[in-house]
Parts: sequence; C-alpha cells; structure tokens
Amino acid sequence: MNPKVSIVIPTYNEVENIRLILEELRRCLEDSGIHDYEVIVVDDDSPDGTWRVVEEVSRSDPRVRLVRRIGVRGLGTAIVRGLQEAGGEYVVVMDADFQHPPSLVPRLVETAVRFNADVVVASRYSRGGGITGWSLARRVVSLGALLLAWILVPESRRTRDPISGFFLLRRRSLDLSGVRGLGYKVLLEVLALNPKARVVDVPYLFKPRRAGSSKLGVDDLMLYIVQVLSVSSMVRFAIVGVTGIPVNLGVMALALTSGAPVDIASLAGIEASIAWNYTWHELWTFKTTFKGGLRGVVGRYVGYHISVALGALTQYATMRLLYTLLGLNPLLGQLVGIILGFIVNYTLSRERVWR
Repeated sequence: MNPKVSIVIPTYNEVENIRLILEELRRCLEDSGIHDYEVIVVDDDSPDGTWRVVEEVSRSDPRVRLVRRIGVRGLGTAIVRGLQEAGGEYVVVMDADFQHPPSLVPRLVETAVRFNADVVVASRYSRGGGITGWSLARRVVSLGALLLAWILVPESRRTRDPISGFFLLRRRSLDLSGVRGLGYKVLLEVLALNPKARVVDVPYLFKPRRAGSSKLGVDDLMLYIVQVLSVSSMVRFAIVGVTGIPVNLGVMALALTSGAPVDIASLAGIEASIAWNYTWHELWTFKTTFKGGLRGVVGRYVGYHISVALGALTQYATMRLLYTLLGLNPLLGQLVGIILGFIVNYTLSRERVWR
C-alpha cells in the first residue's frame, strides 16, 4: 500500500545536513503519531557524497529512498522527479538545510486534514511567520519575486507566500501533470495550474541554514523570471489579445471593401477576433485543448461570448460613437474600441468564467 505521507527532499552537496534532517524528520513524525510515511531524497549526484549517506540510511530504514540523478541538475526538476516518485496521499516538499524545520511537517499534514486543503503553504509572510539572518539585499530580492508572482500570476494570490519552497500537496485533488520545474519555485507552477485548489497558509520562522552554503545565484533568479512568464495566464492573455487586433481590423476592412455597412463590418471584425482569441486561449492561455468533445467546446465558446460581451459592447459602442460624432475613420474608431474593450474584459471578467 502507498504511504499516507511522502516527503520529497531535493539535495546537492548537503552531506553535513542530510543525516541529521532524516533523523529529526523520523523523530518529529513518529512523535506526532505519523508512522505511515516515506522520505524521497532526490540527489543530483552530489560531489560531496550526500547520496552515499542517504543510501546508507536507507539500508536501516526502508522508508527512506534515494533517487540519484546523474548528469542532471536543477532544484525545480529534482522536485518534479520527487513528485513523480511519491506514492503518498500527501506530499511535502522541503529543503535539507534546516531552513525548513522538520517539526513543522506534522502540522502541515494536520492542517491539510483539518481544513480539507489541497495545498498547505509554510509561509514566511503570514502573520506569525518571519525571516531571520537575511541581508537587506536578499530581503529586497525575495519581496520583488513575491510581488512579481502576485502581479503576473493571479492564482498565486491565494497564499501570502507563493514562492515558498516548503509546502504540502494533496495529490489526488491536484493536476500535477503540467508541472515542469522550469525554475526553483515549483509551488508557483502548482498554483497556476490549479486555480480552484483550496490553499491554506501555516506561518513559520525561516532561519539560516545549519551548515553548508546557499546555491541560489543569478542564474536561478533569471530562471525564476522565465518561470513566472511561462506560467502567467495574464501574459498569455495579453499576447493573444494583441494578435487578435489585426484579425479584427483585417476582417472589418475586408467587409468594408466588399460594401458592407459600417455596423455589420464592425460586428464581423469583433466576432472574428472573438473566435480567434477563444481558439488560442483554449490551446495556449488556459491549455484546455478543446476537451469535453463538441458539447464542451460549444459550451465554452458560448460562455466565452458571455464573458467578453461587455468588452465587445464597449468596442462597438466606441467605434460607433467616434464614427458618428467625430467622423473618425471607422477602422481607427474600432482600434480605440479594441483597446477600451480589452481593458474592460481583463479588469471585469478576465475571461475566466467560460473555462
């Protein structure tokens, strides 16, 4: 049978910490009455021999498993590999350097059960949490990363700490198939891919690592930016909206050239861009990929029309107003309407009702 709790620990050169954290995890879990667990250490072939220590511990405790990756490195992909290997109903992801206290793991599990949560975040930024031992520069970088996540990934706003590396996932209620570990903030990907997941924060105090040195570098920060942009539906939403502009104006211009009345041409352009945007939102923005058969596709297409109706009305009304009162070229009026309609759609409906 699969264990109730799986704990995934990605490691690289943690020989000074790994034996101690495995021992403390065992003590904390058993003292809390959690005996049905496994610990999966995903090691990137550490030159200091971290994997050898895990291998030795696993001989005396079969609940400890080693996954040794040779020729592959990366915190994010190591976590993803651990999630793939885990068999527990609840999966806890944590570091091996004691910045993530093992004593908090039972509380994360207890919180998930008590509140029927899909994601439990060990949060540094919730009331009662905090950070010690950081320089001002590192605090600024962390807060900048936090704000970037909140701005570009709206799904991350359900927690005060979406960039935490210490969290619990309830596997059966989450879609983890799209988590790729592009950067080192895997939680952010999970939140973006599961907008309906129930998220609960548990505050904790983040302390300096007990031994060894931090592996965080400039490359990791750049990967984080790439990761945020890749999971941000807001960015994809904007890109799709921009590509819909030439479709809208092109169809309208073609209709006007063919002798269609301004109103008909405007509505034809609007409908063409709606169809274009819907298709690419399905395929790329929200990656629905037309699931649910013909009925599901038609249902979402109708729902999409309802979702963007206010923006479409704004677009048409703007064009008609500028064309009638100011004598503005209808195509230019349509362009102004597109801009205003986009603002209305995003701020009010954000095109999520139809999903």
